Amino acid sequence: MKPKYILVLLTFLSFTAPAQTDTTTSPAPETFEAPGRVETKMFIPADLMTGPLHSVGDYAENDGMNNTYFLYSGDDAWAVTTGIALRTRIREIYAIDKLGEMSKTDEFAQAMAKAGKQKIEGVVGIVTNPLGTMQNIPLGASRFFGRIGEGLKGGRTEGEGNAVQNMIGITKAKVALAVKLGVSPYSSNQELQKQLTNNARATALGGLVVSAATAAVGGPAGDVLMGLNVNQTLQQTLVNSTPDDLRILNRKKLFALNVTRANADAILMHPWYSPWTETIMIDALSTIGVDPTAFLADACNALTEEDATYFERLAQVLARYHAKKAKLRSIRTESKAVCALDANGTLVFPLSCDYAIWSERAAGRVGEITALVQGEEDIKGIAVWVDGKTSDRATQELKNRKIDLSTGVLDQK
Repeated sequence: MKPKYILVLLTFLSFTAPAQTDTTTSPAPETFEAPGRVETKMFIPADLMTGPLHSVGDYAENDGMNNTYFLYSGDDAWAVTTGIALRTRIREIYAIDKLGEMSKTDEFAQAMAKAGKQKIEGVVGIVTNPLGTMQNIPLGASRFFGRIGEGLKGGRTEGEGNAVQNMIGITKAKVALAVKLGVSPYSSNQELQKQLTNNARATALGGLVVSAATAAVGGPAGDVLMGLNVNQTLQQTLVNSTPDDLRILNRKKLFALNVTRANADAILMHPWYSPWTETIMIDALSTIGVDPTAFLADACNALTEEDATYFERLAQVLARYHAKKAKLRSIRTESKAVCALDANGTLVFPLSCDYAIWSERAAGRVGEITALVQGEEDIKGIAVWVDGKTSDRATQELKNRKIDLSTGVLDQK
């Protein structure tokens, strides 16, 4: 063979050899579901979509865990994150409207005139915002599935009133009126608080009589107590107790669970836990009957009202598991998430969300969780209990990893 042909052949082989020897191919990267627009009707019943005073947008924005809905009333519009908060805001629209009607009556004017003769300082006592303005903070599951920030401690929550109000009966009148209207007396909605306080003052000091028929609202969101997932006994406790009464009750329950005074104070004086929220949460933990210190430490990281509701729901999910599935023997945190170990060795993770999808973030967290089975001898299996929904893909991925998934767990009786 001539030298120039040998050179050409060697040159050709030098380029083709690597391609011929590297016959393996890299596995395709895992694909994930992307956050984005979802149909509201998948999560919100038809009778809640529209009413005389409101409408809800046909689409919501899902961030991988929670949905942000778009609520409209007159010329006002709000972006409301989580279905729970949406129901709350709708009830409040109708309650504010009814309170406005009540304040225009002659009976109200006479009662306020009578109440005005009594000299009272600090009647309203509304805190504008105990932690300052916070924007662009993920809420509930969307934040605690990762970890940011630390809990802040303070005094009374918004809408709780003050010592003067408690002594003269305004707080009790306010609670009774709020329940008749189907809203929480401790809502952070400042317009609602103003209207509730004025009407409660007219009732407590001016003798205004507000019957159930008078306070009946026409909104579709339902009764506030029915949406709390609590029994009749606890409902009566919430309605008939002042904030101080509830804190005394809650403190006793925490001490009975071997919670230290410092840890009890941290949650009871937390600015984002209303008297109702902390009472419902602590009652759920009390029914489980094990030391909830690890749970409370995580709950103290709440930075918003929605965060507080998230932990309230987590406690209820664990209590439901304890009552319906298997007894829980300990509550702890694993992989930076609240969980509990049952009597059979199953580690159950509670989750409160609207719609969990198989995002890259979710896949990473699930990978951390499944690794626990190999890492700790007392863990025999993993369960995830969710109060909302999961996508078909997320459901299948958990099944593939032998994780026991239950959804809509607080809807089950």
